[in-house]
Amino acid sequence: MLGARGVLSVFLSTLFLFSSIPMIGAQDDDSSYVRAESLIVVVHGNVSHDSGAYTQGLEFHEGRLFESTGLRGHSTLREVNLSSGSVIRSLDLNASEFGEGMTFVDDEIIQLTWQEGIAYRYQMDTFSIVANYTYEGEGWGLAYDGQQLIMSDGTDVLTLRNATTFEIEGTLNVTLNGDPLSKINEMEMWEGILLANVYQTEEIVGIDLNSGVVILHIDASGLRPQGTGVLNGIAFDSSTQSLWITGKEWPMMYNVTFVEPPLPPEPEPEVESPSSEENSLFSDALLTILLATVVILMAMNLKDGGRNPPLEGASE
Repeated sequence: MLGARGVLSVFLSTLFLFSSIPMIGAQDDDSSYVRAESLIVVVHGNVSHDSGAYTQGLEFHEGRLFESTGLRGHSTLREVNLSSGSVIRSLDLNASEFGEGMTFVDDEIIQLTWQEGIAYRYQMDTFSIVANYTYEGEGWGLAYDGQQLIMSDGTDVLTLRNATTFEIEGTLNVTLNGDPLSKINEMEMWEGILLANVYQTEEIVGIDLNSGVVILHIDASGLRPQGTGVLNGIAFDSSTQSLWITGKEWPMMYNVTFVEPPLPPEPEPEVESPSSEENSLFSDALLTILLATVVILMAMNLKDGGRNPPLEGASE
């Protein structure tokens, strides 16, 4: 029968066996963030766009299309004919200024500049300047959610500003799948979500303004015409419920929607592995059996008087 060493060997073997069982169903600890939903762009139509326009901001207001363009010496604020892409009227910025994002607050337009630290406020119908504001850092994109201005500066932090005074009221850190997301460029409110281009990519993200978490990750690849600049420009036309995107010096604007990508082909059927619950039940049962075996062996060993008891009648 097994003695103390034998029982110890069985016990150690049991421990080794359980330490070697893989953790079925174990997952990375990704529960601390919301994973963005992956979508793709579907094009439903297109219209002409000025291929000389270095698009920095794009916005519809009451069915009319407005655009901010960049590059020093070529920066403008303009109203554009959606059907033809022709410029209806245009205001040139100073030659030293680089135009950036723009948005509407009621019937007034606010336009950023890149590194000049100046934002202009215009009357929509005349493009006359009614106010200007100064700010630190760079100006990239600008949007209005009906309560606050939302401004990007190339970092992962959005600045929330008062829509009347342009004073800072707060900030919002933007994350994609748990990581900071920088290079947020032109922006647009859409169905309560802040859509944004990500500079030098063919991606559009949808940001939850309560948390800064990217909840939509949209692949817009395949639209960029050869020899043009990057994707930049998102505008929602509430009068027709249509969403439009374009890019820097693109000859077209595209009417788009976002959909889930097609499912990949189903893989060959495989033998199903036990679920984590089944594996847990199996492990518990095996542990019970092994522990019972150890107890029985120890009891039998004690009953026999230990290992190699002396023979009856043997002299000491």
